[in-house]
Amino acid sequence: MSKVNITWEGNMKFVGTDEGGFKVPMDASSIYGGKNEGVRPMELMLMSLGGCTGIELGHILNKMRVCYDRLDIEVSGNRAEEHPKVFSDIQVVYRLSGENIPVEKVNKALQMAEQVYCSASNMIKNVAEITYSIEINGTIHPYEA
Repeated sequence: MSKVNITWEGNMKFVGTDEGGFKVPMDASSIYGGKNEGVRPMELMLMSLGGCTGIELGHILNKMRVCYDRLDIEVSGNRAEEHPKVFSDIQVVYRLSGENIPVEKVNKALQMAEQVYCSASNMIKNVAEITYSIEINGTIHPYEA
């Protein structure tokens, strides 16, 4: 069982701490009285999606012996107009750089990462439409799910 603790630090600031002692400050926007002293919880969900799929993608690429020099992930999402303002659609872009990166292997690794191994993507896709794209050395390649 996973467990985290959330501690109120005054005003609208909270700090989440995981079982390993890692801390994440969270704060509300100024509209709700926040002071921009932490990430917004909904943005943290986007970070979780990117982090989870990124970890799985990197792990699978390593097993496939695909070398890369850099892997950056951009995640953006649109939220519903009405409450609860859940994400209606999310876009994830994986940017890899390095020599001789085979797009077919990256595509296969991303399929496995997002469809099978990443718990965050499998949970979030029940609420929001998630689209993925791959960019290798500046060239965009279509993701084939």
